[in-house]
Amino acid sequence: MRMAAAQHALTNDWPAMILRRVDPSRNMSRFWSARLQPSLFEEVLLVRAWGRIGARGQERSYWFATRQAALAAFEKITAAKCRRGYAADAEHTAGALAGRGWALKYPPGSHGVERPREAAPA
Repeated sequence: MRMAAAQHALTNDWPAMILRRVDPSRNMSRFWSARLQPSLFEEVLLVRAWGRIGARGQERSYWFATRQAALAAFEKITAAKCRRGYAADAEHTAGALAGRGWALKYPPGSHGVERPREAAPA
């Protein structure tokens, strides 16, 4: 791996967003999340997850050649979700932006929402 690619993969400034839309009158309780992450092939992944809160949900990844292209797509779809009534889940988004790792699978009791892994005790 080239030095630039190694530095690219180690940076902690990858954006992530977790949104929720809850409307009890319509029995609606949804989550939507997106995050950018480096791939092993010097590309950038946009990983989207969505579903009903309390369920496993679905996940889909999109490959981009450059970080700028992935960031533009991330901002576009996040803005579209906000226009449709989704609101930021500040607690989980703050943890994601703090540079914590993300679980690849939903752990038991996560209620279908990705949660940052807890740091190992020192």
